[in-house]
Amino acid sequence: MRRVEQVFLAAGTGGIVLCMLGASLDAKAMLGAWHPAALFALSLPLGALTILMVHGLTGGRWGEGVRQPLRIMIAMLPFALIVLLPVLMKLDVIFPWAGADAAMLPGNVREKLTYLNVPFFLLRFAACAAIWLALAWTMLNAEDPAKRGGRKYALGLILHALAVSVFAIDWMLSLEPEFISTIYALCEASAEVVGAFALAILILAATRSVEILPGGDEDVALSEDLANMQFGFLLTWIYLVFMQWIVFWGGDLPDEIHWYIVRVTDGWQYLLWLLIAMQVAAFAGSLSRPLKRSHDGLVWLAGFALAGHFADVFWRIRPPLISGGLVALWHDAVAWMGLGGLWLALFLFLLRRPDRITWWKREVAHG
Repeated sequence: MRRVEQVFLAAGTGGIVLCMLGASLDAKAMLGAWHPAALFALSLPLGALTILMVHGLTGGRWGEGVRQPLRIMIAMLPFALIVLLPVLMKLDVIFPWAGADAAMLPGNVREKLTYLNVPFFLLRFAACAAIWLALAWTMLNAEDPAKRGGRKYALGLILHALAVSVFAIDWMLSLEPEFISTIYALCEASAEVVGAFALAILILAATRSVEILPGGDEDVALSEDLANMQFGFLLTWIYLVFMQWIVFWGGDLPDEIHWYIVRVTDGWQYLLWLLIAMQVAAFAGSLSRPLKRSHDGLVWLAGFALAGHFADVFWRIRPPLISGGLVALWHDAVAWMGLGGLWLALFLFLLRRPDRITWWKREVAHG
C-alpha cells in the first residue's frame, strides 16, 4: 500500500509541476482544465456527507458496511476545498461576469450582478465551506450515527442542501450566466451521491467478500443491499437530469437549449454517449439479482456508476471553458494527473491509517 501511495504521490507531484508550467504559458487554459477536476474531487466528500446523514436518519446494514470508506472521503474535504484556491485567486479568468465591464454583458446577465460579484461570491464560498467543515467534524466524531438522535442529521441535511445549492449556482451555473435551471442543484447533489456511494462500494469490495456478508433481510446478501441502494441513487439522478432536459426542450427556452447544444457539438456528443452508456449499464445491471449477489458483478456496477459520474462532471463543466480543440486537452491530462495523484495518495494513506482521521480529537481530549 505504501508503494502505491508513493507512486500516486510522485505522479501527483509531477502533474502539479506540469500544471504550473501550463499556467505560466496560458493561465486561462490551465485553470479551465483545473476547474472540473477540482469540482470532481469536492463532489465525493460532499456526496459522502449526504449519504452518512441519510443513514443517520434511517439506519440500515447497508450504511454500516460503507461507513468507513465514506468517513475517509469526508476526511478528504479540507484537501478538496484547498484545491479550489487557484480558481478563487483568478475568478475573472474562469467566470465571464467577474471583472467584466457590465455594459458589455447581456441584459439578463447585468440583472444578476447584484448577486454575481466577487466579494459576495467569496463570502458565499466561505459560508459554504464553514457549513461543510462543521458537518464533517460532526460526522467524523459520531461513534455510530444510527444510534444518535435524528434531529441534528435532519438539520445537517437542510444546511447541506442549502450549501450545495449555492455552490452549484456559483461554481457551475455562473460559468454560463445566461443559463437558468431551478433543478440543477438537485442534479448535482444526486450526482455527488452516486459517485461517493460507488467509490465506497469499490473500496469495501476491495477489502472484503461483500457477497457473503448478511444484508438487512433474511436470504439477502450485503452486496444486494448495496446494489439496490446504488440503483435508487442512480434512478434519482436519471430522473432529475431527464426532467431538466425535457422541460427545456419542451418549453423551447433558447438560452437553456444553447447550454445543451454546446455540449453535443465539437465532439462532446461522444462523451455524452459514453456517459449514457455507462449509466445505462449500471442501471440495467442493477435489475439482475444474480449480478448483484456476485462480487465481480457488484464491482462492475459500481465501476460503471463511478465512471459515469466522472464523465458527467467533465461533460457539464468543461465545454464552455475549453479552447483550442483536442490539443488543449493536454491541460486536462496534467490537471487530472496532478490533482488525482495527490488525492489518491492521501486517500490511500487515510485508508491505511484511519486513526489519523480523528487524531486531533484525541489531542484535545488529552490537552
